[in-house]
Amino acid sequence: MAEHIYELGFTKTSGAAAGMVCAIVPGTLGSGIRMPEIREIGLFSQSGVAAILGLGFASSAGATPTETVVQALLNGIDAAGHTNIVTAYTTAPGAPSNYFRRWDIQALQGAGDVFTWGEGEFPLWSGASVPQLVIWQISAVAVTYDGYVKVAE
Repeated sequence: MAEHIYELGFTKTSGAAAGMVCAIVPGTLGSGIRMPEIREIGLFSQSGVAAILGLGFASSAGATPTETVVQALLNGIDAAGHTNIVTAYTTAPGAPSNYFRRWDIQALQGAGDVFTWGEGEFPLWSGASVPQLVIWQISAVAVTYDGYVKVAE
C-alpha cells in the first residue's frame, strides 16, 4: 500500500501529427521506494482543438527524456517523489500497439477528461524491459494540453 500522494501538472503542445502527450515513468524500485500506483489522470484542451487520445504502453522505449518529478501534496512532510512525467524525448517512444483506454476531447477550450483508479487498481512496474505508460494523441492535429497526473507511492 502506498503512503504518500503526489501530483504534477504540465502543459504540452503537440505537433500536427499523432504522438506522445506524456509518459508516466516510475522511479527505479529499491529500498524505501514503493511501486507507484496511478490514482488520477486529467487532460484538457487549452487551445480549443478537438483531439482523439489513448492510454497504453509504448511499443518501444524512448531515450533521453525531458522529465519532471511529481510533487508532494504535503510538501515538507512527505518524502520526495520518484515518479517522473515526461513531455519530450530526444528519441520518442513508439505508439502503443493497443490502448486500454481511448477518448475524445471536444473542440472547446477547457474541454477534457479526468480518469480515476482506486487503491491497488493501477500499479506501475519499473525496469529497463518495462515499456513506458503513455498518453498518446491519435489524431493528427496541433493541440495545446493542460494535464496532471496523481500517483501514490
